[in-house]
Amino acid sequence: MERTPPYNQKLNILLLCCPFCHEDIVKEGTVMRCKNSAHGSFLVDNDGRPHLISAATAAQFVEEHQSGINRLKSFLKRYPRLYYAVWYVVCPVLLSGSRPQSVRRWLKDKAIVVDLGSGPRRSHSDFITVDVFSFDEVDIVAEANNLPFKDGSLDAVVNESLLEHVQDPRAVVREIVRVLKPSGMLYASVPFLTPYHASPDDFNRWTKSGLRKLFSEFEPVEEGVDAGPWSAFLVFLAYWLGVVFSFGSKSLATKLAFVFMIILGPLKIFDFLFSRLPGADTVAAQLYFIGRKK
Repeated sequence: MERTPPYNQKLNILLLCCPFCHEDIVKEGTVMRCKNSAHGSFLVDNDGRPHLISAATAAQFVEEHQSGINRLKSFLKRYPRLYYAVWYVVCPVLLSGSRPQSVRRWLKDKAIVVDLGSGPRRSHSDFITVDVFSFDEVDIVAEANNLPFKDGSLDAVVNESLLEHVQDPRAVVREIVRVLKPSGMLYASVPFLTPYHASPDDFNRWTKSGLRKLFSEFEPVEEGVDAGPWSAFLVFLAYWLGVVFSFGSKSLATKLAFVFMIILGPLKIFDFLFSRLPGADTVAAQLYFIGRKK
């Protein structure tokens, strides 16, 4: 697949900084160098994509992506159309709420939007994509808790199914607040009632109240159910059946859960109704939050 041209030429001049001290960085051949010599240089790969992340952290993420079930996910993510086709057909979770692209309703033309934890696809052609893994459609390799953007440089930040996979989500939110302009926009989608799913690991869940607390530095603009009660029921049922019929084998339980997800997946269509029922947010699989920086 031909890779979408990255935004690197624009980023080098206007937006990027050292992810650790936020000093300016300069490009020197195949590296980017922080003006603070203590942080050294960062790799620029053959696609011209900067890896603004420590070598040790990058190696850790690569190792995690190549272990266990993550190895299969990483392989499939090399083929985004196949990966997301499998996801949308097989997974019994129906995402029917506002999508990351919806944040553009509150933005002017040519707004600078960064998609954190973008994975192997670009959800909008104008979004700058950031991930810890160098998928084809990633513009910048970086960590969400050490963003390589200057203070107040972005119009919006979006992230979908990211925050459950970071150890310190509050640190990520602090970084988002730092890089957003005054009145900048945030979109986030997070799990509520969803089983453990490593990618490469899994740490957190949020209620609607928990989301508001996490994003207390934002004025809520829109919030609601991203995947409803029926999705929550089906995905838990698939995992429950996997455990019950595995007869004590953890590895078999995971495999069986995927089999049951294939069987139950088509039933997620009913969430078009269930996700719109009053009180659906109290038993939803996934919630979303759109806010404006105070």
